[in-house]
Amino acid sequence: MLAPSPMIAACLARELVPVDDILARAIAAPLASDGNGGALTSFQLRRVVLFIEQNLDADLSLNRLAAVTSLSPSHFARRFKGATAMAPHQYVLARRINGAKQLLLETEMKLAEIAIATGFSSQAHLTGMFGRTVGMTPGAYRTRRDACHAFLAAQGGEKQMVTAA
Repeated sequence: MLAPSPMIAACLARELVPVDDILARAIAAPLASDGNGGALTSFQLRRVVLFIEQNLDADLSLNRLAAVTSLSPSHFARRFKGATAMAPHQYVLARRINGAKQLLLETEMKLAEIAIATGFSSQAHLTGMFGRTVGMTPGAYRTRRDACHAFLAAQGGEKQMVTAA
């Protein structure tokens, strides 16, 4: 198994979106309220976002996410979209893709294992959704990681990274 490398992180990690960035954007600039509490509170948003991150491999249905915030599914969906500008399903898919990217960058796990770990029903499901979202297959993404690693290593690795930054 390949150990995570600072060179890989420097080359591709900008593609990963940390949870803290999502929360900061949503809390700093909530969408306009519809008069009925148009967005989740920052507490509710943080709670559901962390729940999603900790349970990417589990059932993340609308009913289950709504239960985390003690809202009905319809109210939750509306308020979640008010807070994030994304429907809950779109958000979950984006976080699963993000998780798959991270595993592709940092591990040599088989694609089927990555699919299971990030909540996709199969390797084919992961490959299809990843391709539509990222514009390349998970295998091509991993190949790009390897090429980036080789390029940085040939250029002097971390010394080169510091001067390029």
